[in-house]
Amino acid sequence: MIVVTGSTGHVGRLVAGELVARGQQVRLLVRDAARAPKIAGAEVAVGEYGDAGSLAAAMDPGDRVFMVSLHEGPKRRVPLHRAFVEAARRARVAQVVYLSFVNASPEAIFLHARSHGATEEMLRESGVPWTSIRNGMYADDIPGWFDPDGVAREPGGDGRMSFSYRPELAAAVAVTLTELGHEDRIYNIVTPDSVTIGELADTAARVTGDPYRFEPVDDDAWEERWRALGRTGWELEAGHTTYRALRSGELDVVTADYRLLTGEEPLTVAKIIERLADAMPLSRS
Repeated sequence: MIVVTGSTGHVGRLVAGELVARGQQVRLLVRDAARAPKIAGAEVAVGEYGDAGSLAAAMDPGDRVFMVSLHEGPKRRVPLHRAFVEAARRARVAQVVYLSFVNASPEAIFLHARSHGATEEMLRESGVPWTSIRNGMYADDIPGWFDPDGVAREPGGDGRMSFSYRPELAAAVAVTLTELGHEDRIYNIVTPDSVTIGELADTAARVTGDPYRFEPVDDDAWEERWRALGRTGWELEAGHTTYRALRSGELDVVTADYRLLTGEEPLTVAKIIERLADAMPLSRS
């Protein structure tokens, strides 16, 4: 059995679909059964990362598990991740595949990369065979980098970043859960090119024919805009450290890992924008 957490989210749902298409037995671990995606043949188990009893009922010896990270600040995320890893160890699962982030490390600049690094360390110390699939910023969210006028107003400077396309992440995760030899390995599933925000805007303009552009702002202007949207606390820290990580080069990761796992070429940033063209803010469709 393959246990899939996060199936009510984007990546988890795609992973579950990939696994069922490969003929695998899948159990969806969700907090609310009513929100579980309707995937033919998939079982549903109700549980939470902090609820040891529900996790014990959801994972059996020999299961393989896809573990997504919780959308929480580190003070809540890290202890809850530790509770899940401990439950997986007690259940004697065969493997945990964890969805992490590029350059995950307790010393990373990006707030969430630090908690991802802490989680990878937990897995390493747990004795459970594990695999880390690291992603960068989600390519599917590229339209959100631009405001309704087609302008990216961000404090990114000339920092470069690659992106991760969710369908490619799901395909890579499915490979590591269903084929042997991926235990205790780390894979970065990213676009084959990295771009600055200015280059992202130029690429969007070239691909769509619409006037996308980049207008740099400083950190204070960015924070003012996000506070106006109701963001506070760890969400602001995550945003600020994203741009610090970008400017430092921490998000500039390009590998051949997707091709290594799947035998297919990953989509470039331009090809992804082509696929997302109708969702771009200046789309006239």
